[in-house]
Amino acid sequence: MAEPLTSFSVIVPVYNGAETLDACLTALTGQDYPKERYEVIVVDDGSTDATAQIAARYPVRWISLGSNQGRIVARNTGAQAARFETLVFNDARVTPERELLAKVGKLDYEPLIPDIRDFDDSRWGFARFFYLLRCRLYAPYYPLSKDRGDFWITEENFDRAPKGTGCFVCSRGRWIANQPERSDRETSDDTRILRKIVATKPILRTVAASARYQQRTDFMAVIPHTFRRGPLFADYYLRPGGRYYAPYAVLWGFILLSLLLTGLDPRYGAIPAGLVLTALAGVVVYLSRCWSDILVAAVCLPAVAAAFGLGILKWQVLCFFGKR
Repeated sequence: MAEPLTSFSVIVPVYNGAETLDACLTALTGQDYPKERYEVIVVDDGSTDATAQIAARYPVRWISLGSNQGRIVARNTGAQAARFETLVFNDARVTPERELLAKVGKLDYEPLIPDIRDFDDSRWGFARFFYLLRCRLYAPYYPLSKDRGDFWITEENFDRAPKGTGCFVCSRGRWIANQPERSDRETSDDTRILRKIVATKPILRTVAASARYQQRTDFMAVIPHTFRRGPLFADYYLRPGGRYYAPYAVLWGFILLSLLLTGLDPRYGAIPAGLVLTALAGVVVYLSRCWSDILVAAVCLPAVAAAFGLGILKWQVLCFFGKR
């Protein structure tokens, strides 16, 4: 029989997280929970900003990796150093409610993902765009609400359900036993780990506990982040057998055919260009929920698609040269 969840090691992997770390650590160190029954471990993945100075203001355990080795290494370093067997992974951009640990203890179940509130009701900008995108990608599981209640992430709905390790509760043994084969920065570590975990035990997505995710909204923050997400997405979903492998293969066929036709006669280049613009317009309409969303999607979609696509292209090039 599993031990009750009464003591927690909260692990905060961070790389250049000065912008949000203060709010994160304020919430974690101020939990409405007995101080002797939890610890907060900050694992610095080679930050070059004020991360260290901010963390020094709080009663946390500090571990520095010395150089940027990737979030999977940071998380596992924290897991190995933890005093308690129940781990709570909490990203620097995630601010949990004060009662998070108390509510998780009351639920007495792991693996568990609380309600991650990642939308601030904005009507414009990237925050609104990513909300619209998630609503379409993860329907009917997103957004989580008390009316819909909790649900289980299983092998059957894994690819359709919103998930991640931004705030994730798991036993140390389960976490370590389900690590991916690779541990580099181009590996989709959270998706692969969670996929292995649900093969052994369903993950509970619950509205009984919550945390707030501070989403990137500035163009100069969103685009580089989206580019970095491209290879991680491709590593899991675009490999043979992945959810989007078939449409990805069709897309490459379309690109190669377009290049061939354009090479034969430049006038044929207008055909694929027209099809791409038509597809973009269709996606804009598909994502939109009201008239103002059409403008939001029309402005944000090309930039996000370009950054994400270049990230995927980077992954494809690495695969071509046998680096993945």
